[in-house]
Amino acid sequence: MPRNRYFYFSDEECKYVEVKRGQGALFAALFVALLLLSGGAVATLHFYFKIPVIPFDAQSQADKEIQRLNEKLDRMAKALEKLAQADNSLRLAVNLPTVSEEEKRMGTGGNRLSLLESPMPAALATTAQLINQLARRIENQERSYAEIFSKYKENQELFARIPAIKPINAPRTSGFGMRLHPIYQIMKFHSGQDFTAPIGTPIYATGNGVVETASFVDGYGNCVIIDHGFGYKTVYAHQSKLNVKVGQAVKRGQLIGFVGNTGVSEAPHLHYEVIKDGVKVNPSSYFFEDMTPEEYNAAAQATERALTKQ
Repeated sequence: MPRNRYFYFSDEECKYVEVKRGQGALFAALFVALLLLSGGAVATLHFYFKIPVIPFDAQSQADKEIQRLNEKLDRMAKALEKLAQADNSLRLAVNLPTVSEEEKRMGTGGNRLSLLESPMPAALATTAQLINQLARRIENQERSYAEIFSKYKENQELFARIPAIKPINAPRTSGFGMRLHPIYQIMKFHSGQDFTAPIGTPIYATGNGVVETASFVDGYGNCVIIDHGFGYKTVYAHQSKLNVKVGQAVKRGQLIGFVGNTGVSEAPHLHYEVIKDGVKVNPSSYFFEDMTPEEYNAAAQATERALTKQ
């Protein structure tokens, strides 16, 4: 069967010239090349050069999504900035040092994956960097808030343990400092505060703590010593009867004993001491507006009832 013959018009020879087989292959190659440069070019580039193929519409939509994500991240960053500004106020409230702007910025810059090494498009790489920075700022803020909360809990514990109320509802007599000793009749330093009251008058713990001593102590008679932690201890001397045991946990306002006249004492009274870091200090400095144990317990009960109703 005769094969097809092909001709083309030659301007130079002014006639039709038959196309040889080798020339036909050349024209076919040119035709394929034109196809590659038009519709097939994208597929060829993807096959040979591994360039991702993204339809124009899809790429445009992706750019819009990235833009929306960046705007959302920007709003989140501003909200986090407001939290960071409140952070120093909270730190001051719990007696923690504030954090400078320079310290806040430390550890938030840079990207875990260098943008020069990233195969991602620039917009997506920028978004990844924003997310990374925001994550680090959140981590720093979480650590700061954890420190604030821990200090707050410590402060709450400290406030509950400080000897802050009067140990008895009775008038104060001999104060802290030098005085004429009622029995020895010599000038002697008085290391506490005396309260005159009848035998059997209730005595209360002035702060939360653990009973360290509950026994007869020379000079002090029947005595209770409470270790409040944080360097604080309190002493309740000359009692007629003790109402606690060594190792027992007590709370502020809890009954621990009764007024007596034991030890070196000329009349029924309570000798009360506050010790801070091993040094006896003036107990009057720790009386909160002279609140009596009964007043404190009434206020505490009213507060508990109010909180229960909420």
